[in-house]
Amino acid sequence: MPPTREHDSRSRLAACDDSGFRPACTSASGSGLTLSFWAVASVIVLVVLGLEWFSGVVIKLEPQPIGKTVPELGIAYEDLRIESGDHELAAWLIKPTAAQPFEPLVLLAHGWGANYSTVLPLGEQLADLGHEILLFDVRGHGRNTPQPHASIRVFRDDLMAVSRYAAKRFPDRQLVVIGHSMGGASGVLAAAEGAPIDGLILIAAPCDVVRVTAEYLADKGLPGRFIVNLVRPFWWRRVGSTFRSLTPTRRIRELDIPLLLIQPEHDGRVTREHADLLAKAAQTDYRLIPDRKHTDVLEDSLTLRFVLEFLEDV
Repeated sequence: MPPTREHDSRSRLAACDDSGFRPACTSASGSGLTLSFWAVASVIVLVVLGLEWFSGVVIKLEPQPIGKTVPELGIAYEDLRIESGDHELAAWLIKPTAAQPFEPLVLLAHGWGANYSTVLPLGEQLADLGHEILLFDVRGHGRNTPQPHASIRVFRDDLMAVSRYAAKRFPDRQLVVIGHSMGGASGVLAAAEGAPIDGLILIAAPCDVVRVTAEYLADKGLPGRFIVNLVRPFWWRRVGSTFRSLTPTRRIRELDIPLLLIQPEHDGRVTREHADLLAKAAQTDYRLIPDRKHTDVLEDSLTLRFVLEFLEDV
C-alpha cells in the first residue's frame, strides 16, 4: 500500500531535521528580521538628524549690516568689551557732555538679527538730551564673531551680563533697559531672573518667541505652526529647557519694577496682539504709535516722548 500524503509529509520533515535544513531556515528568517530592524533604525536616525538640521535652519541667523555707527555721532564715547560667559560682547558707552550722574543709565537692547545700530536712532535722540547710553551687540550679531544660530536664552544671558556690568560700574545709578523686539522679550526674562534692572521699556516686543517664529514662517508661506511644533523638542536641547521659563507673558507677571509697553500700529512682524497679551499679563496698558512699523517706531517723536516721561518717573 503506497504511503499516505501525511506520512510522506512527516518523512520530509524528519529528513529536514536530520540533514540540518531547519536551523538553516530559522537562521535565514532571523537574519531577515535583523536586517529589517536595522533598516527601520537607520530611517529613524536619518529622520531625527534631518529634523535636528532643519531646527537649526529655521533659526539660522541672517545678521543685518551695521548702519550708522557711534563714532559718527560726534559725541564722546567708550568702545567696550563685556564678558558674557565664555564670550566677549562688543559694546559702546555714549557719554554726552550734558549727562548728569544722578540720571538713570539707559541700556538699549536690539532684536533678532539686528545690531546696536538698529536702536541707535533712539539712543542718539536720548544722548542729545543728555542721557548716557549703553549699547551692545548680542553674540553672533553686529561687531561680534559670527555664529550660525542664536536663541532667546542667548539674548537673555547676554543682557543679564551687560546689566551686571553696568550695575558694577555705576553702583549708584539706576538702570533702565529699553528692549526692541527680541531685545524686549529678553528684557522681561532677564528682569525676572534677577538682573539689576530698575525700569523696563518694551518696544514691539513679542509675547511668545515660539509663537512669533510660527507667525514669521507663516508670512513666508510656510505652515508655521506645524513646523514649530515639529522642531520644538530640538529647540529645547538648544536652549537647555522647555520654553515655559522663556516665555515673556509668563515671566512678566513676576516683575515688580516700572514698566512701559510701546507698540507700533502697523507692525507686521510683531503684531498688535502681542502687545495686547503682554499688557494683559502685566495688568497694564500699552502706548500705540500711529502709522509706524516694526523698526521706524524707534525714530518717532511720540516714542521719544513716552520714553522721556518714563525716565522722569523712575
